Amino acid sequence: MGLISNMFNYSKPGPGVEKDQQKKRRFFLFFELFFRKFWKLIQLNLLYLLFWIPPLVAGTLLTERNAVLAYLAFFFVGTFTAGPATAGAVYVLRNFATETPVFLVSDFFDQFKRNYKQAAAAFLINALALFACYSAYQFYGGQVDLGIFNFVFRVLVLIMTLLVLFETFHVFVMIVTVDLKLKDIFKNCFLFAFLNLVRNFCSLLFGVGFLWLEFLFYPLSMFIFPFIGMTLPLFIITFNAYPVIKQYVIDPYYAMQDQGKEESDADDVIFED
Repeated sequence: MGLISNMFNYSKPGPGVEKDQQKKRRFFLFFELFFRKFWKLIQLNLLYLLFWIPPLVAGTLLTERNAVLAYLAFFFVGTFTAGPATAGAVYVLRNFATETPVFLVSDFFDQFKRNYKQAAAAFLINALALFACYSAYQFYGGQVDLGIFNFVFRVLVLIMTLLVLFETFHVFVMIVTVDLKLKDIFKNCFLFAFLNLVRNFCSLLFGVGFLWLEFLFYPLSMFIFPFIGMTLPLFIITFNAYPVIKQYVIDPYYAMQDQGKEESDADDVIFED
């Protein structure tokens, strides 16, 4: 998989741990970071939530008229606010996960502006892809009668939905970590959907599951949502997505850089002789 890195033009640094630093079990590391960064997560949640207010208002106003129209309005408006804000939030959370220093507000807005186009486009593409999966599931569930093939096609649609979700888990981490065209980011994120399968299911279970519980227990969940209801699931997803990106993207790149440096040093010695 080191060949993946040949496609990349890296200008955004990928933080990591020192070579001689003893690694902790990631399960325990997550909770250590969570409690250590708890108040920062609340601050980030309040900041991040501001950019979800416009799509929430748009979706709420149209819900009574048409649920599909409300969904589309929610994500269309969110493309211009929540999409870039997700890049800013993920950058901060990635630095939390890698124990890299970060200035919460200034770095959030810096990444918001720097990755605005890619983050907005990625947000819209994923929203439309999930909507297409939902529509296909509904179509094969009742609008056509294909016998046993109804079941087969619905299973295939569910698999595709999982694939899109797993790709989504990685796309914003990639956007804030590497300098790539969006099509190359998507290409590699779909590979990570398979390569990071176990962590993806953990993100689905705990990250997306937490969001589902918030929705299920609304309006009681409103006591949690403004404070940590968005950053906790996003932190889980980012924490689980980063290791595979480091393994297959960042580490091979720096390995090639080190190899190139060694070859350059060797050439210098030969030239001097």
